[in-house]
Amino acid sequence: MNPHPHPHPHPLAELVRIESDPAYRALFCAELDAAILDRFANRAAVVAEVQAAADRLRALVLHGETRPSA
Repeated sequence: MNPHPHPHPHPLAELVRIESDPAYRALFCAELDAAILDRFANRAAVVAEVQAAADRLRALVLHGETRPSA
């Protein structure tokens, strides 16, 4: 029994579809925008966590505090 090899899609097939189908292009762009916004939000959250940890460490080193002062 000889399995039939699956033909590989053309490497630019997705790009061709995005460029030629306005509805697909709109969907693709909307999903891309959402993914970019999600990545920026995640990045901002990580930066805030790192800054908070740095503040806590700085307070510990400078003042021996284990809790941030109010």
